[in-house]
Amino acid sequence: MINLIVIVISAIMFALFLVWWRWPAFRVWIEAPKYSMLRQERRFDDRNAAR
Repeated sequence: MINLIVIVISAIMFALFLVWWRWPAFRVWIEAPKYSMLRQERRFDDRNAAR
């Protein structure tokens, strides 16, 4: 049973990787939260530097 779970999760991860690799629009959507967080962090750092 554990082997089946590992195989299914590995297949899902491989499928997501292939989609991420083949379609740039999907890549932008997947990585959007990272860039949003970086923007917020930069605003926070800029606000603290101005004080």
